[in-house]
Amino acid sequence: MKTELDRFECDSLAFNWQGERRLFIGVAPSTAQQEELTALLQQLQPPLQPVKPTNLHLTLLFLGQSSATQTELLWRHLQAQQLPAFAVLLNQLELWPGPGVYCLTGALQHPGLIHLDIQLRQAALQAGFLPPQHALRPHITLARKAKLLPAAAPKPPEVLLAPEKLTLYHSLSTPTGVRYLPLASLPLQR
Repeated sequence: MKTELDRFECDSLAFNWQGERRLFIGVAPSTAQQEELTALLQQLQPPLQPVKPTNLHLTLLFLGQSSATQTELLWRHLQAQQLPAFAVLLNQLELWPGPGVYCLTGALQHPGLIHLDIQLRQAALQAGFLPPQHALRPHITLARKAKLLPAAAPKPPEVLLAPEKLTLYHSLSTPTGVRYLPLASLPLQR
C-alpha cells in the first residue's frame, strides 16, 4: 500500500531555504529524447547560443522569485491532487525574438496537458503566486540570444513528450551559466 510519502519524491530539506529562489515547474525529456535534442543543439550555428543539454526541459509554469514557505504551500496543494499525464508533440522550430529564444514547439492539444495547466495555475494562485504573464505554449528552448532565424535551419525532429512526473526546478545562476536543479517531483497519473 502506498503512503503519502511514496506519492512524491522530495528531499525533506527541499523547502527550507532563506530568502527567495527563482523557480519553475516543468518536465524533462527522456534520455533518448535528450540525446536526439543534443544532436540538434550541435547543429546550431553562431550567433545562436545553444543551451546546455542538461538544461533541456519543457516549462509548465514559471513561478519566479519564490520563498520556501510559499513554495511548500504550492507543493502541498499539488500533492493533494491527481495530476493527469499528457503527451505533446514538439515538431516545429520557431524563433521568439522578444525573449530571444530559438525553440522546438508544439500545439497545446492534449486534454491532460490542458487540465494540468489549469491545476498548476490554480494551485499557484492559492499559494499566493502572481498569475502567469503568458498562456502555456509547449516548447523546449534550444538556444538563447536568438534575434534572427539561422541561415541554415536544421530539420526539426518530432519529439513526443509523455513524461511520468513533473518537477520543481531551481534556476540557479552560476559563473558558468544557468543550471536547473530539481528540488522535488510528483508523479503524473496515467
